[in-house]
Amino acid sequence: MSRSRVLIILALAVALIGLASAQLAATAGAAAASATRSAGVATPAPAASPIDTVTDVSAAITATSGVEELVVTADSTSPLSDVLAHLWDTSTSADTLDLTLQETASDADTGSSTWTAPVTEGTPPDGLPLGTYDVTVDVTFADGTVITGVDAAPPVAFQDTPSITVQVNSVLSHDNEQPALTGTVTMLAPGSTTPVAYADQPVVLEDSVLNQVTLTTDANGDFSFPFTDPQPGEQFTVAVQPTTTVAGATTPTTTFTVQTDQVAISASLSAKSVTYGSKVTVGGTVSYDPDGTSEPLSAETVDIYDGPDSNTPVAVAVTNGAGGFSAALPKESASLHWVLRAGGEYLSAASVTLPMKVSLPTVISGFQATLNTSWQVSFRGCLALAAGTPGYIPSLSGLTIQYAAGPNGPWHTLGTVPKQSVVCGNGGWAFSGTLEAKRNYAYYRAWYAGTTNVAGTGFLSAASGKVLAWKYEDRITSFSVSKRTVGSGGKLTVSGILQFYLGGWRNYANQPVQIIFLEKGSKKWYYIAVPRTNSSGKFSATFTDPASATWSAEYVGNSTHLGWMAPMIYVTVK
Repeated sequence: MSRSRVLIILALAVALIGLASAQLAATAGAAAASATRSAGVATPAPAASPIDTVTDVSAAITATSGVEELVVTADSTSPLSDVLAHLWDTSTSADTLDLTLQETASDADTGSSTWTAPVTEGTPPDGLPLGTYDVTVDVTFADGTVITGVDAAPPVAFQDTPSITVQVNSVLSHDNEQPALTGTVTMLAPGSTTPVAYADQPVVLEDSVLNQVTLTTDANGDFSFPFTDPQPGEQFTVAVQPTTTVAGATTPTTTFTVQTDQVAISASLSAKSVTYGSKVTVGGTVSYDPDGTSEPLSAETVDIYDGPDSNTPVAVAVTNGAGGFSAALPKESASLHWVLRAGGEYLSAASVTLPMKVSLPTVISGFQATLNTSWQVSFRGCLALAAGTPGYIPSLSGLTIQYAAGPNGPWHTLGTVPKQSVVCGNGGWAFSGTLEAKRNYAYYRAWYAGTTNVAGTGFLSAASGKVLAWKYEDRITSFSVSKRTVGSGGKLTVSGILQFYLGGWRNYANQPVQIIFLEKGSKKWYYIAVPRTNSSGKFSATFTDPASATWSAEYVGNSTHLGWMAPMIYVTVK
């Protein structure tokens, strides 16, 4: 019989019972009234018989010690003597199984009673197929009243029950950038205490980023899923979708959180002060702290910048298994601060700054030095950077001219170079000048002591090649005048000996010697005669003394000899 026909019959029965009850009450009331009236005495009317009703019925299938039972709880106005349950398949509305229930508990004060019957999986009439069922009950009261078709809500489920366990490290970190989800699904059949694997069945990963992903269990009920790019705050659950024979199940929500590990970097340069063009390397270690202890950070990129404001690395290193790294640095033409940076996703940023002084090599080229007859050294040359070195010399400050008696020194400073503004060579300055010689025979060189500019870039010292400049040293000895006082129009004789030095003083023959005078009150010297020396180096000249004056003799020198001036003698003309 279909459930709809039963419900119709039940409704008609309830209506007939109500009508009969109403008629009986009316008849009893009329009889009582008649009796009262005939006696002439007012007496209470007899109480009406209570109407048997069921006010609330609920049903459930529960497992107790591995035994499945249908449990029905009823609230009724009077005690029940029998309860018959009908289980209707929710998908077909067919009355699948009828069970006679046994009372297991009652409460006369509240009118509540509990009725149960064992349920086993199988084929009716002895078993119940897996599925979900609506339940109605037929109840019989102790007075024999029967009410049928009372709904016992809610529907009951007689299904295999899944259990899902999952394992995943949901804390994203450097060591857990791509966590793997693993899990197992087991199924517990009604009446069983031993779960079995939910083998080769779909489970659904519901993810806030990936949406829905269907996974399949293996023969052991196991499943897995690799998260390749999980995001902080991403959430997921794993669910077994309900079917007719399987109850649904969903795991609690798992949320990905983030752990940022602290990073430390240490490094040093192979040289803190270098000459441009020298090979320089940087090396060090990178570590991180995943759990309160410092650990080497392997396969980590270390970006190397040529200054704190640089955004583009000039070199890159990658750490090895021990966290170590090394890299060759590019050539730099100025002092700078190298900046090394490490860290990234799930790692804090770390950096270290390494100052390095760069010095540029310099050269002095084209140096020349000559000695003239007046004991003056003329020099010239070019101070510049070495070929291929970028930049320029800031100034000629620190450049001096040095001399020495021998080619190997010791060197003495002759003088500095005046400021000049003619460029030359590779970023350099040309220089020239004249200085007073200290020796007739000497070696000369230009010496640059080096300097450091305002930016900290160094310029290395340099020395030019050595140049020998010399002439024979000469002297006038035995210089004399014939008189110290001469009358007007009188004669004066001036004489002396010219010598040069070559391992000793030697007479210098056949050389012109100027007889010179400085007239009293004048500032200009004049010569009056130019005698030549004889084979003994002697010279002499006699002439009319023109005026009171200071007299001397001068040898102006030649290409190989230095000039010389004799002592000065004053002669008065009266």
